[in-house]
Amino acid sequence: GTCMEKKKKNFSEKGARQTRLAIAARVPPSETSWPTSFADLFCAVTGHPPFPWQSCLYKQFTASTFPSSASIPTGLGKTSVVAVWLIALALHPDKVPRRLVYVVNRRTVVDQTTAEVESLRKALMDRPELIDISNSLRQLCSLPLPSLDAPPLAISTLRGQFADNREWSADPARPAVIIGTVDMIGSGLLFSRYTVGFKLRPHHAAFLAQDVLLVHDEAHLEPAFQKLLDSIVEEQSRSNDPRKLRVMELSATTRSGAMTEPLFITEDDKQNDFVHKRLNAVKNLSLVALGENEKEQDKLIELALACKESGRAILVFVRLVEAAVIIASEIAKKAGAEKVVTLTGTMRGRERDELVARPVFQRFLPNGKKEGGDDGTVWLVATSAGEVGVNISADDLICDVSTYESMAQRFGRVNRFGERDDSAVLVVYPAFFGKTDRKGKMRQSEIDIARERTLELLQKTDGDVSPAALERLPADERAAAYSPLPRMRTATAIQFDAWALTSIRKPIAARPPVAPYLHGEIDFQPPETHLAWR
Repeated sequence: GTCMEKKKKNFSEKGARQTRLAIAARVPPSETSWPTSFADLFCAVTGHPPFPWQSCLYKQFTASTFPSSASIPTGLGKTSVVAVWLIALALHPDKVPRRLVYVVNRRTVVDQTTAEVESLRKALMDRPELIDISNSLRQLCSLPLPSLDAPPLAISTLRGQFADNREWSADPARPAVIIGTVDMIGSGLLFSRYTVGFKLRPHHAAFLAQDVLLVHDEAHLEPAFQKLLDSIVEEQSRSNDPRKLRVMELSATTRSGAMTEPLFITEDDKQNDFVHKRLNAVKNLSLVALGENEKEQDKLIELALACKESGRAILVFVRLVEAAVIIASEIAKKAGAEKVVTLTGTMRGRERDELVARPVFQRFLPNGKKEGGDDGTVWLVATSAGEVGVNISADDLICDVSTYESMAQRFGRVNRFGERDDSAVLVVYPAFFGKTDRKGKMRQSEIDIARERTLELLQKTDGDVSPAALERLPADERAAAYSPLPRMRTATAIQFDAWALTSIRKPIAARPPVAPYLHGEIDFQPPETHLAWR
């Protein structure tokens, strides 16, 4: 014990020396002016003032109360929860968890979220008015940072096809943001972390479930994972864990009944000019019925090419990858391959990185046209990979009918910032949702029924699908039009104990595979086998 205390003291003294040297080297005392309010600090970190709901969330964090869920409309800065946590941690380290784990179920969104958090850290290191915050975070570290100019905030990305930089797991006291997929974070929580050996798995489970605020973004997409998180918190509470996991659901389209103690935007938010503009952004809906013997895919291609001379950024959403590829191919033949790009969940990491750099895709990013995006009409053809979390905004939208939560997310990608007054949304729908069996009878799956209910809801919108208009639709009818829930398993205390026995390599009856606990089991999505031949 004495040796450890001396070692810790030496580390602490060395860290303090590093801090003093770094501060002296970066900013002369005479040039510093510390912001004192949360609004000033938030503006310095993000570049814009906070919305009222963000200030409300900060007050809750600093009081050690963490809302279990938050329903924030798309386009109102849900990712800014990281900035709110960062400021609260720097000013109230005794009340806020040391690490923030941000979980999303789309690899594309993981990359984008990582970039946003890195920009926050860059502001933390570059702006003189934030040096006090940086110093506060630096003093929380128990081990010396790798270098004098190393940032006190660790950022690590955990997803497939991406190497872990290990920043988050080197020092248990260092403030850290870990961004990852459901598979990587979920397997880590259950002592089964993919890509690491059995010796490191308990280490990773501890770092992910102790002294952590876990933000589950778009939680409605992974209800099984949310149920697992609730089970972990319940087990930690039963065990009187002093630093139990804090979980916050985050979604713009929450399933009815899925939230307790929710955080909503406030009345002050609705009066804010910026928020009002986004909530009431013009999105004029037109429902296009398919004619007899007319194929949905052909109609989407026809509508997309009808915009060829419009000079606008057209977003095309479809449910199937195969349809997205064919539609993009047909547009390329008629308008030019340089005018169309695709975004699907089957793309590799390198392909996604290259996509972001293409001029066509940049037209869909904030201020894309102002910063040298491609001129003329451009098309982005996407599947559900582009529905959630991706910060894109099209001038117009053309799509088929999906389930309600999917449609709401699609609408959030057109005129996202309320800058246009003429954005059109064209939704193509068939005469019947379902298939004909061998005997000629029309049959519907649960998904088909949900899509049909979604169409009925859209017919009640009077042609307005802005966030404010969608919020006025009956909540029970919206919930009935969601995709069906998967079969979800309940994790028990016995299973948690068995998963923790990582040194026992042989099978244990109480230690099942973790995948069904992360995603549930879905009848309408049977298992697939992929063969890669190189």
